[in-house]
Amino acid sequence: MQMQSDPMPPSLTLFFIVEPPSYQYLACYLAASIRKHFPPEVRLVGYCPEHRLSEVDPAAVETLRRMGCEVRGFKAEGMFEPAYPHGNKILACLQPRETEFSGFVDSDVVMTRANTVESLVRAGHVSASPAASLRWAPSDLWERLYGAFDMPVPDERIRLMRDRRVAVVPYYSSGFVLFPEQHRTPEGKSFPQVWYETARHIDALPNLDSKRPYLDQMTLPIAIRRAGLEWNELTENQHYILGGSLRGKAVANVDQIFAVHYRKWEVLAEAGMAQAAYEGLREQVGTSRVKWIYRAPLPAGIAPMAEAAPAPSAPVAATAAEAPATAAPTPDTPTGPDPSKARMAAVTMVKGDHAFLSRWIGYYGPLIGRENLYILRHGPDPEIDRIAEGANVVHLPDTGDKSGFDRRRWATLSQFTGGLTLYYNWVLCTDVDEIVAPDPATGQTLPDYLDALFAAGRAPRVISPFAIEIVHTPATEPEPLDPDRPILSVRRNFRLNSNYAKPCITRGRIAFSIGGHGSTTKDVTLDPKLFLFHLRFMDDALSRARLLSRKAWAEEKSGPTVENAKGGSTWHQGTESFEILSKLTPVEERAEFPDFVQKMREGRTQATSGNWFFRGMRSAELYRLPDRFSTLF
Repeated sequence: MQMQSDPMPPSLTLFFIVEPPSYQYLACYLAASIRKHFPPEVRLVGYCPEHRLSEVDPAAVETLRRMGCEVRGFKAEGMFEPAYPHGNKILACLQPRETEFSGFVDSDVVMTRANTVESLVRAGHVSASPAASLRWAPSDLWERLYGAFDMPVPDERIRLMRDRRVAVVPYYSSGFVLFPEQHRTPEGKSFPQVWYETARHIDALPNLDSKRPYLDQMTLPIAIRRAGLEWNELTENQHYILGGSLRGKAVANVDQIFAVHYRKWEVLAEAGMAQAAYEGLREQVGTSRVKWIYRAPLPAGIAPMAEAAPAPSAPVAATAAEAPATAAPTPDTPTGPDPSKARMAAVTMVKGDHAFLSRWIGYYGPLIGRENLYILRHGPDPEIDRIAEGANVVHLPDTGDKSGFDRRRWATLSQFTGGLTLYYNWVLCTDVDEIVAPDPATGQTLPDYLDALFAAGRAPRVISPFAIEIVHTPATEPEPLDPDRPILSVRRNFRLNSNYAKPCITRGRIAFSIGGHGSTTKDVTLDPKLFLFHLRFMDDALSRARLLSRKAWAEEKSGPTVENAKGGSTWHQGTESFEILSKLTPVEERAEFPDFVQKMREGRTQATSGNWFFRGMRSAELYRLPDRFSTLF
């Protein structure tokens, strides 16, 4: 007799806000309670507004790390005008995740009883519990809200959790909301996108009182219907709301409750449940206090922190020999590499450019292994497949439609790079004519250098190397390139170009600007000990042919442009800049430019596109790299 196995439960990510001053600590008790009462397959993610990441207590991040919970940033500034902190849950919902379902949980919640994924989620539905009350609302609220989208008010009626006197139009708590991640509207929008869009629209309505702070909850049922979903009403014991009229009273049937929403810790203590939360954290990480995490032994299967990690909560100061980072160290800098992830990946996208691809793979392959190289191939090309044998070649179709090429290209690279950060501690994304390497004076390879940042407690979330452009000057460097010799053995003349100080090394999700020169991430560390070598001008014959070919390809799709015109894609540029630079003679041999670096940092600004860039500067003269660079690549 053949036995049928039980179907696998849907995959689920539970996520919450990790923000100072209090949510960062409450989140630790929530995470511990989830780990205790849910299957281990449930994933955890903590989110913090990216502009506040540097303020998060490293002890909180380490506590969460020991429970398999990553802390990620999200853009909050400018997403609601004026700022709307209650909307952070909507912004966190917008972030990408990999599971079938996700559930937002307010940080001031603890799970109190063993639970299952199947009891909370339902295909085609958003799960939430009735809100506590609706006493603030005007009588015509729902007519105005649904009317703003030309929608009828639903016929269904529900009883609120703490005000059961009258049945009301469905109104749900936003403190525990679970939704299907893969659902899309006919327009291709996810539920979180519809929720955010709905909230922004309602927020702009004139003459509607009490929008703040209730905007998230008043828009939730409307967003569910607008997204083409239904609501799955959770029972009270799945999301039991304490406080209010119940404060100070004994909780009835406490052994039947799965989750308690306590709002304030003293309310949890008054209900006699705080001690269980303390013990829950102790069971998971060996201490009941977040601040004591560094005294506790590591849980089984969790890698130790780097030995040189600083004491918890202490700021990390740069030594006198080190240039200060552009951004303060992010909260997860002391925690060491994530043992569940591989070391490093490198990503590029290529069409043709066989000579550059050979050098790119020849450099990164021995460093991190070809199996960790990802080449997005634009159109079929057997030669690319041959050069990249052993690496991961991802085919992207070339339909001949060149419209929005660069925008689509960098949007793809952003998503691809961000996705890989779920599997790698470091992901590098560059054009195929760019090589990133540390100064040979460090004595380290690129992956070793990056890992050493963990050991020193200075591993930023995003790094921009210091950028130089290698320029072939035939009069002073007459030797041809040899595939069997390092490029820098015969090409060491360069100019400074801050535009190529790209945010190309990341440990988390990132949205690049067109060309990858900037990103929406404000806090990016400019590291002058790391160099990005831009090789487009590295050889007279090769560079001329490539520049002209790219210009012709770009003009085929968008028409001719003025030579050397500012703005737009570098694919439009011809050979004029190279003609000028290739006739120059280096003025000095050097590799350190502290004044230039300082000006780049001081001039970092946000463009109207929302992307952040270092100050754009180029040197008028050429310089020459010292001999120590000659064998680098």
